[in-house]
This record gives sequence, C-alpha cells and structure tokens, in this order.
Amino acid sequence: MPWFQLLPNGDLTDPNDYNLVGAPNCSGLKYICAIQASADVNSKPVLTTALRNEMLRALQTKSNSTNVLLRSNP
Repeated sequence: MPWFQLLPNGDLTDPNDYNLVGAPNCSGLKYICAIQASADVNSKPVLTTALRNEMLRALQTKSNSTNVLLRSNP
C-alpha cells in the first residue's frame, strides 16, 4: 500500500489533506505525519474505520504503528 503524508496543518480526517509520497519524512511522536492506505481513483487515501482507529491509538499511545507515522510538529 502507498504512503500519504498529511499536509502541514491538515485535517487528518480529510483525504484531500494528504499527498501521495514514495517515502514519508517523519520524526517525533505527537501528531499524525503519514498514513499507509489504499488509494482511491483520485490518488487520495481511503480512510477506513480500522485505519481511523489505528490513527487514534497511535495518537493516544504516542507511538508509530504499521500504518501510521507520527511527527513532532503539526
């Protein structure tokens, strides 16, 4: 699955606020940086319920997961 990096100050629940990237550039553990998801026909991430739950868990535990990378600055 491809990686999508969240735009600075982007809304993590809005697929239009992500860009398709080859490899995300992330560091830190406070904010969503990038997610790994299936792409829709417009090359935007498909935000499934399971992925949204994984995003919430990553934020709550302040740790990266299989499909979610965090960073220090929004």
